[in-house]
Amino acid sequence: MPQHEADRQLKAAASVSPQLAALLAGRHEDHSGRFRRLGFLIGGLALAVVILVAVTWVTKPSRRHHEPAVEIDRSQLLAPIKTERSASGEETSPFSGFAVSVETDPPGAVVSIAGALRGEAPVFASVACRGAERVEIRAEKAGFRAARRELACRADTLVKMTLRLEP
Repeated sequence: MPQHEADRQLKAAASVSPQLAALLAGRHEDHSGRFRRLGFLIGGLALAVVILVAVTWVTKPSRRHHEPAVEIDRSQLLAPIKTERSASGEETSPFSGFAVSVETDPPGAVVSIAGALRGEAPVFASVACRGAERVEIRAEKAGFRAARRELACRADTLVKMTLRLEP
């Protein structure tokens, strides 16, 4: 297209729309940089909102429903076991079967009754034995000498004892 034809078309476009004439002449403003910055700003804000929501959701306290504390009905609790000192110096109490309650000094020693490991003191255990059979109670703790005691099995009795371990 000859130069004078292009000038004529440009003048005709300018009479219709100055913006169209500037665009055709290549003298228009390039807004792409401004829109690009605006796009980055909006995208950054959207990303910040997503991160904020995610962090809030992850760190929120549990929404489980917790029941209010209910007062404990103490009428259903067992009373402490009352013991009596026997002639041999043992603390005993009536019981169904034969059982042993073992505490240790210092606390937390491992207790075995009749050769069976029963756990850390204090231990309460029923013992299967007959007649006057002897039952060995043993307590061990690292750094202490083991404590040992023998009891005579007896019907319907609970024997309460404290084994003292020496360093």
